[in-house]
Amino acid sequence: MDSKKPSAVNHTLAEVELEASLERCRTDPGEEPAFFRRLLESTVYAHAPASDDSGRLRLVQFRHPDGFDAIPFFTSMAKAQFAASSAVRILEVVGRDLLSGTRGATLMLNPNDGGAVLYPEEVATLLDTGFLARVEKSPSTELQVRPAQNAPAWLGTAIEQCLQGVDFVSAAYILETGPLDEKDQPSGLLICLVADMALGERAARLVMTAIQPLCAGLNCIIDLTIYDDSQPLPEHLVQPELVPVFKRSEANPGTSMYPEDKLLMQLPELTEEEKDRRTREGLADVDAGRTIPHEELLRWVRGLSKPS
Repeated sequence: MDSKKPSAVNHTLAEVELEASLERCRTDPGEEPAFFRRLLESTVYAHAPASDDSGRLRLVQFRHPDGFDAIPFFTSMAKAQFAASSAVRILEVVGRDLLSGTRGATLMLNPNDGGAVLYPEEVATLLDTGFLARVEKSPSTELQVRPAQNAPAWLGTAIEQCLQGVDFVSAAYILETGPLDEKDQPSGLLICLVADMALGERAARLVMTAIQPLCAGLNCIIDLTIYDDSQPLPEHLVQPELVPVFKRSEANPGTSMYPEDKLLMQLPELTEEEKDRRTREGLADVDAGRTIPHEELLRWVRGLSKPS
C-alpha cells in the first residue's frame, strides 16, 4: 500500500475505464459482473487515520444513514481526495487486497456518489467465486399468496443454510404467488423474511447471494419481501399449514431450531429453587463420574414427545 497523497487530481486511464464500467452498470445491470471483475484487479483508494500509533494499519469507517458502519473506498484519487479531511491519509491498494484485508466488514464504494454497499457475505462470495448477486428493487404489487406446493427442495435448504449463525433474521417462509387479475399467468415463488428492518437489505442480499447461482434451471420468478420482526406477522404467514424453512431458536439466537431444540423446549419449566438443587446434584454426579451419553439423553427427550 502507498500512503503518499499525490498532488494531482487528474484521472488515470485505469480510473477512467473503471468509472466508465461503473456508469454502464447504472443503466444496464447486466454490466455488473464485468465491473466487479475489473474492480478486484484495479487500484482503489481508502482512508486511514493521518495519525495512528496503534502499531497496525487501520481504515476509517463512517456511520451509514441506515445505521451500520461501513468502510468507504473510491474508484479514483480525485473522489478519495474530495471526501478526505486533514485527519486522514489516502491509501492506494488493489481492490482484491482491500476486500481480502477487510473481510467481515461492510464496505461502500464512492459513498458521495450514492455508490454500492457491499455486505460481508457478498464480499466473501465475490472473493471466493467471483459472483455477486443481482438484486433489483421493484414497487410492491398485490398478489395472491398460498403455501408453496411446487418449490424445489433445494431452495428451502439453501435458505436455511445461509441463515445459520445470522442473528438479524428470525424466520423465513416460501410461498407461491399469482397476480389477482391475471389467472392464466404462471405462479411464482415468494421468499418472506422476518428480520430486523435496519438490516433488511443485508438479509435480502444474503439470501439472494445464496440462491441465485442455483436458479439457472428454474423456470419461474422468485421474489423476496421482508417483514419487520418487531411487528405482528401478516395473516398469510400465520396459516397453520405454513411451516417456515428457517426459524431462529430463542434458546440459541442465530441458528435454526432443530427438532431436538423444540423437544427440549417442551420440558416442564422449573422454579429457581429446583434449578439450583438440580444443578448442585448434577455437579456432584459429574464429580462422581455418573454421566449419561448425549445421544442417550436425546433418545429420552424424543421419547417424551411420543404418545403414551
